[in-house]
Amino acid sequence: MNNKNIHLSNLRLAAFVAPEAPLAAFLMVVVVFIPPFYAGSMGLGLSAVGLIFGITKLWDVFTDPAFGVLSDRLRTRWGRRRPWLVLSAPLLMLCTYYVFIPAAPVTLGYFAVWMIVLYIGWTLASVSHISWAAELSSDYHERSRISAFKQGAALVGGIALMLMVALADHSPGFTESDRLALIAKTLMIALPVCFVVALLAAPEPEPEVVSLVVEVEKPFQAILKNAPMRRLLITNLLLGIATGSIAGMFLFFVEDVLLLGEWASFSLLPWFFSGLIFLPVCMALSKRFGKHKTLCIALLYHIFASALFIFMPSGDVVFASVALLLLGANQAVGTYIPAAIMADVTDFDAVKSGKKRTGLYMSLLQTSSKIAAALSVGLSYPLLSVIGFDATPDADNSIEILDGMRWMMVVVPGVLYLIVIRIMWKFPLDEESQLVLRKQLVEAAD
Repeated sequence: MNNKNIHLSNLRLAAFVAPEAPLAAFLMVVVVFIPPFYAGSMGLGLSAVGLIFGITKLWDVFTDPAFGVLSDRLRTRWGRRRPWLVLSAPLLMLCTYYVFIPAAPVTLGYFAVWMIVLYIGWTLASVSHISWAAELSSDYHERSRISAFKQGAALVGGIALMLMVALADHSPGFTESDRLALIAKTLMIALPVCFVVALLAAPEPEPEVVSLVVEVEKPFQAILKNAPMRRLLITNLLLGIATGSIAGMFLFFVEDVLLLGEWASFSLLPWFFSGLIFLPVCMALSKRFGKHKTLCIALLYHIFASALFIFMPSGDVVFASVALLLLGANQAVGTYIPAAIMADVTDFDAVKSGKKRTGLYMSLLQTSSKIAAALSVGLSYPLLSVIGFDATPDADNSIEILDGMRWMMVVVPGVLYLIVIRIMWKFPLDEESQLVLRKQLVEAAD
């Protein structure tokens, strides 16, 4: 079989996953900081910003799978994934400037166009990198290790970003526009540096040859028949909506409900540190119980712990920090487990279809995440409008409205997590079944 397992040392693997830090920070800014900025300071309003986020994601529904297919079919002397990673860097840097440092007044058209271009650049980078990572190894647990390192890099990127923002927010006269400008300059340096480090850290495996004889089906018919993939995509969509709804309301929650004032920016630090702290625990659970059951265990934990959102007292920085440290544990599993499972799903597809389509499947996973991000903002922001929340600076929201936001932080993700647990508890691809699939693929290629 052409695809040999590549086991990178911890240091080389850390270098390989380096792009995940700025990419995750990039996406976090788009979800957490960009919507409130354009809805409030830029004056576009909650409903308009939610609508734009929804519309721009429709473009990704077509472009992500198309790029996944293209990247699978590309053959160059530098590999299939590397060229796209190189191409994405200047595109992301350009979009960072225009989205993060807009010249007021801003129109809906300006916001929509640059968000579309931004997500094209992010697709080129994220799909090529995650597909490359999925192809490094065919081992069930090694795939978890690679995905866990990617998640760790993402959390480090989030922590570094939030620490920088939190410290800068304490500077006299530091505004919301200054915050985004600082983030933009940092990302425009970090993106190309981390991409170069990754390109030098790991080889790109040769495309895997699958020689199974299967019945010829119509285009995408085999994919539509892939039951594990359907379950995983629905799971990833629901996870994204749940976490995205929390992220979209987070700044409003800590500033207007918890009244943390100048400490509001610091409140994201324990949230991300929690994911980093719990990551080794989740990796150990995954080795003991499998990926899908570890995900369910983590979601059950959050459902019970989320009651803290209701009882957090306003103005208590210490209590809020401890509570958010406990509540952020899900940051350890929300991205890396679905990505690790999708790598196993590509084996299932290869056995059924006779084709290895890692790029396509990983692009579908990314598409579901983007749709979830759009739906989370497109749903949570209008819901905030329904309960009467006013996002403009210095708005006077009543206690009833603020309590309503507390319940939204608990109920919306809680219901979605229960559905995910129902879908994933008996997921068919575990370590034993994946070994059977790999044996079939190896025998077919020999």
